[in-house]
Amino acid sequence: MASYFPRINKRPGMRLVLEGAIRAQSYFILQDPWANAYNPKYIPPSIISKYDRQLGRGGWVWTRNFELDSVAYFFNFLWNYHQSPGVWQPGQLLMEPLVHDAVVTMLQLLEVEQHHEQRSPYRYSELEREGLGPPCGYTGMVWSAFRASDDPQKYSYNIPDNMYLWGALARLAKLNAATWQDSYIAATTQRLMNDVHEGITKHGIVEVQPGVRMYAYEVDGLGKTLVDFDDPNLPSLLALPLLGYELYDQQVYATTRTRILSPANPYFFSGSELRGLGSPHTDSQFVWPLATAVEALTSNSTAQQAELLRMLLKMAFGNGLVHESVHVSSISRFTRPEFGWANAMLVVAVESLLGVDCDAEAEVHRLAGIAQREGHEARMPANKGRDIPQYYEQLEAGIIHE
Repeated sequence: MASYFPRINKRPGMRLVLEGAIRAQSYFILQDPWANAYNPKYIPPSIISKYDRQLGRGGWVWTRNFELDSVAYFFNFLWNYHQSPGVWQPGQLLMEPLVHDAVVTMLQLLEVEQHHEQRSPYRYSELEREGLGPPCGYTGMVWSAFRASDDPQKYSYNIPDNMYLWGALARLAKLNAATWQDSYIAATTQRLMNDVHEGITKHGIVEVQPGVRMYAYEVDGLGKTLVDFDDPNLPSLLALPLLGYELYDQQVYATTRTRILSPANPYFFSGSELRGLGSPHTDSQFVWPLATAVEALTSNSTAQQAELLRMLLKMAFGNGLVHESVHVSSISRFTRPEFGWANAMLVVAVESLLGVDCDAEAEVHRLAGIAQREGHEARMPANKGRDIPQYYEQLEAGIIHE
């Protein structure tokens, strides 16, 4: 939904949608901050199976796979809302107790999960050690159980997730200064940023060959590391320049990028049509458009960016929508025909790299769809269906915006 923020100024109605999303997410966080998906309607736990109850489902919770990136996305969503042109007095929404309390709840969770072994009440029945997860040591970083892909982590500290968290905390600190001016938020964000950065520097940079250092994808704080791997979802190591982690080592990133986009990474696939990053979440030889978009956005070569944009358009084979993953030698083979996240990232890539505003073309498609749908209606208004612009303008006239 973040791609809608820049459009609020000319489409004020989107403000109500985005504010509704913030209030809904804040409410859900207060119900269970470890959950990663919620039910639109309350489901009584009494009608949930034992299997689902042990996974933490029921009530407002749909899935309870704790993913650290979910915390960072919430903080960034608030920041993006506050910074969006056209939002009149955005601080009013953020000052609502519901939103403030959700922020504090998330920060308290982060403090607990820095000390997962000793302090965390979180258990997930499919994790080892009765749901506690694999053993880990203290690093200063924040523990999590699942990657952005929903796949379980191999080790307890996800490096790109913690990088993304650092950037989100930096934005949250600025947001706090502009709105709540809460001493707990101010102190906690700064301490967490310091701890997370120290943990990334000490544990997240690994020497894979004499004199060759790269960022690990995951570590356990006890000496085990996962290297030469990256998840094609976001956040990722490939996306590091986009995560807001300003303290990253550019040389280490360059080495990391080279290795994960090569056969050194067992999930890098190349074929007659496509090349890119795959995932344990999908079959071998299937690459993810999400990672292709990120590769284009982080490339310094215009020729490479053009090549990657062409591949992204290929990945919309069949229905014109970007899929979850596509086979590298047969683009007619794909998973998840419509993947909203990947479609949004294509829009970001096109608008960022080509300077094209996708709104006009999207409006053509939207109106064509409406005309097709209404063409099948038996009953027409007195003017035989001609639209009156003033009617639609009034729908947004009462929404205060700059």
